[in-house]
Amino acid sequence: MRRHTSGRNRKMSIPKFNNDGNLPEGIHLTEEVEFVRRFSIGSARRKWLGERLHELFVLAKLTGKLERIFVWGSFVSAKESPNDIDLLLIMSDDFQIEDTPDTCRFLFEHIRARVRFSSDVYWAKSTIGEEVLNLWLDTYQTTKDFKRRGIVEVKLS
Repeated sequence: MRRHTSGRNRKMSIPKFNNDGNLPEGIHLTEEVEFVRRFSIGSARRKWLGERLHELFVLAKLTGKLERIFVWGSFVSAKESPNDIDLLLIMSDDFQIEDTPDTCRFLFEHIRARVRFSSDVYWAKSTIGEEVLNLWLDTYQTTKDFKRRGIVEVKLS
């Protein structure tokens, strides 16, 4: 699958928040270390969610099938106490839940992942294709009040 690039920011840095407290529209690619450093500090809630997210990243990588991660919503905003974490895992074409280690399977069960990580974990195989991925990412860039915001793609180490 080709990288989502249609007019999006592809630099390896996270820009400043806009006046609404969100990232500017676009997909902002960053390294895992910078992502954690930027969004897992400040309030006790941010630190706690950052620890949950780190655990989630570790488990997702343990599948051996993780290709990409996108994060959006209040966690990647200026909000001092984010509600939760919203993310999309893109798994390889040959990913099968039944082949996933038992310790990782609950990542792919929405309610169990929500309870464990305070995260809305969505996932898809890379076979969804660029067109569908672009539609999903475009949708996630729209807030509940129909304003546009950015998304972070985390390049995992």
